[in-house]
Amino acid sequence: MDTFDSDISQSLQILKDQLSELVNYALESRTERYQRLNDQLSRKELWLRPAVGGISAISCHGKTPQLGFRLSTRDPERQIKEKRLSRPARPTPEKELQSWLIRNARKSGGRLTLLGDFLGGQYWFVSDEIAVKTKSRKIVADLLLVKIDAEGQACLVNAELKSGRVMETFKQVIRFRAVLEHPDLQSIWRRFAEIMTGETFKWQQSLETRGIVVWPALSSSSVSALANRKRQEYERVDLIGYREIHEYSLDCEKLTEMA
Repeated sequence: MDTFDSDISQSLQILKDQLSELVNYALESRTERYQRLNDQLSRKELWLRPAVGGISAISCHGKTPQLGFRLSTRDPERQIKEKRLSRPARPTPEKELQSWLIRNARKSGGRLTLLGDFLGGQYWFVSDEIAVKTKSRKIVADLLLVKIDAEGQACLVNAELKSGRVMETFKQVIRFRAVLEHPDLQSIWRRFAEIMTGETFKWQQSLETRGIVVWPALSSSSVSALANRKRQEYERVDLIGYREIHEYSLDCEKLTEMA
């Protein structure tokens, strides 16, 4: 058992408690009280994000990407009405990409059809900025998704978005995957996914999940043999390159065998 796996094993009860809290806030966000806020939220391109610790209103607007505020339990309606978000002082390319993907999912009833077009199957958006803590570290996923394959079997997917082609991104995917795939935790993750999507999935029997890395696409004339070779070290991780053209365009980066 490596150090990270050992850390998860020693932190199981801590992680279970956090995930139970995450599920409870997801359930609360689906109650009639919070659902009455949807019109207000939609007008401002905000959505409800449950997290360990509470429920926040998060912007997926292109000018205020991923900005938001924790909702009070006393008067969230007034809070949403009065709160004004300011454009960030510095560029936030990863947050802009993240917000763009969330906007696309919201326009498609929760499905990220862009990913399905490239990778096959269906992809459902569950939530973003999912953060849990072990005894020694914080682990975050930029996006949590559900993939349904051609046979109708569902599995969890975590995605990392980067504004640079950094190989460390693959390690981030693998670290979060270890928490998703743990046999004592996956049923809670699956419960969270079904609450957030409003869907009942036919989950695969295997505990295996998948990962996605989304980063800037190479130009058609570029070849990155080193990156391609390193990718072979990471199983079950798909790679999407993006280009900023007006908003964004995506393309799947296929893994080619190295001699």
